[in-house]
Amino acid sequence: MQSKMESDPIIDHVIQKHYDMVYKLAYARTRNQYDAEDILQEVFLRYIRRSPEFMGEEHEKAWFLRVTINCSKNLFASFTKNSTVTLFDRNLGITDEEKILEEFLAKLPMKYRTVIHLFYYEDLKILDIAELLGLKESTVKIQLTRARRLLKSYMEMEVQDV
Repeated sequence: MQSKMESDPIIDHVIQKHYDMVYKLAYARTRNQYDAEDILQEVFLRYIRRSPEFMGEEHEKAWFLRVTINCSKNLFASFTKNSTVTLFDRNLGITDEEKILEEFLAKLPMKYRTVIHLFYYEDLKILDIAELLGLKESTVKIQLTRARRLLKSYMEMEVQDV
C-alpha cells in the first residue's frame, strides 16, 4: 500500500502533461500570476480527488480546460465579495513583442480572451471551443471576430499615439 507521502507516478505524469496548459488558460482569464496559481492548484486537486477516467487524449484535455474555466469562474464570483489588487505579476522570460501582445490581450473582455487563448494557444477548433464553453459555434466565431477587431483597434490606437 502506498503511503500518503509517496507520489503516484501516474498522477505526476498527468500533472506534468497539463501543467502549462492549465496555468496559461488560468492566467489568460485572470491576468494575475497568484490567482492563476490558485486555480492551477484547485484544478489538480479536483483531478486527484475525483480520479476521472478519460475516453482518450482529447477528452482528458477537454476535462482539464473545462475545470480550469469553472475554477476561474468560481474565483471571479468570489471577487465580488473580496476585491483584491496584487502588486506583482510574472512577465519573466518573454520578449518585448509578447509583453505588448499581453497588454493588448489584457484589455479584452474575459470572454474574448478565453476564445482567443483556446483557439490560438491551445489550437482548439471552433466546434471544440463551442462544446467546451457551452456555446453555439456561431457565437464562438462572432467572439473570435470581435476579439480580433478589438485587438486590431488597440494596435492601431497604439501606433497613432506613438
